[in-house]
Amino acid sequence: MKGRTHWSLMVIIGLLALILIMVPFSFIGEHEFSGNVSRVAKYPIGKTVFAGESVVDESKIDKYPIVTNIDYLWDRLKVLDFTSVFVSISSGTVPLPVYEFSSSGISDSGDATGFSGPGVLTEENNKLMVKAPDNFVWGYKTPYTIAVKTENGIDIVEDNKTIKSIGENDINNNTVPHKYISGEDVESWFNQSNIGDNLTLDYGLSDFSDNRTLIKPNEIKELFGENVSNYTYNYPSGSPVIVYKVNYKDYAVTDAYTYLGSYPEYNDANRAYNAKQFVKAWNNTVIPPNSSSSGTDINDFAISSDPKAPGGGASHGVCPPARTLRSIALAMGFSLPIGMNGDHDAVNFGVNPGSGIKVNNTLDYPIKIVMWTEGEGTGMVIHAKMIEMIPDDVKVNSSNSSINNTS
Repeated sequence: MKGRTHWSLMVIIGLLALILIMVPFSFIGEHEFSGNVSRVAKYPIGKTVFAGESVVDESKIDKYPIVTNIDYLWDRLKVLDFTSVFVSISSGTVPLPVYEFSSSGISDSGDATGFSGPGVLTEENNKLMVKAPDNFVWGYKTPYTIAVKTENGIDIVEDNKTIKSIGENDINNNTVPHKYISGEDVESWFNQSNIGDNLTLDYGLSDFSDNRTLIKPNEIKELFGENVSNYTYNYPSGSPVIVYKVNYKDYAVTDAYTYLGSYPEYNDANRAYNAKQFVKAWNNTVIPPNSSSSGTDINDFAISSDPKAPGGGASHGVCPPARTLRSIALAMGFSLPIGMNGDHDAVNFGVNPGSGIKVNNTLDYPIKIVMWTEGEGTGMVIHAKMIEMIPDDVKVNSSNSSINNTS
């Protein structure tokens, strides 16, 4: 072991001596990058990357004779990058230094550096760079994997490309993605659909607030964690999903409460169940700035007989929690949520109380809706609270907070 260390040291000393001797003969030194900088990027512009990840494709960097660019070797030795030194000596060429075509967030060795969280590879003024994530980063749930009915079965399409074809008799959980819909349900859809019809099987995230590129379904958990993956799963297509949040505080701005009350003609047991389902659908819904969102995609609401309702039935019991949601939304200065009205029976007929109602956040920062219940049966108390998520570097006037109680 001691002999091997001694030998390595001698090699390094020899390289240093060689480089020092040749430095006076290096007269070119600087070169300008030519062409579009994206050609030397290891990934497409907009890719999500993390600190320590290599983002430069060394094989695509312009090379120059080593004898006129010895200063490159000296720079590499100063940071103990012996691999680059050996490669350059063995090939007789040196690459254009990374700093010539990069900006912030990229080290001289071509690695993403100097930030935490999911950065994004981008370019400005023909300089490659990696931007640190903002306090909040969000995208939108987007159909990604599609089943298209053909004469003989279905084509599985991703990114507008057919990745495989499945025969009519081979449609099952082993052949189709079934996170959102089972193979049996896909088969049922196939039997009732027409050639050319399509069915979404899986979802990614796209249209990000910082212009990063689409995240595929199997990347969501890997890049952003299980909580983001679960949130994406539970909310309808098109919903905003905050994938990253840091350096902020929650400020309770307004809240409201009401009582379930008794309406035995609409089955109070069903009403209590539906009130809890509404709360479940909306609790912890986060809406980015200048965005709108519904609650989760819950369809399990009990139907009670109501001759005034279209079809003779309605999911009574959702209106008391809906009134608390309406109250905190209006107290924030938001418009009346879509799917609701200003009456005592706040939810419009035919609207899913979870995915059919939408709250529009017109503020500059995300808001979070928190809902919960206390007690059981007709005496149940239903609470709703609006939280504003403010970055730590923003001064907050606590006098803006208010409490709004409604029955």
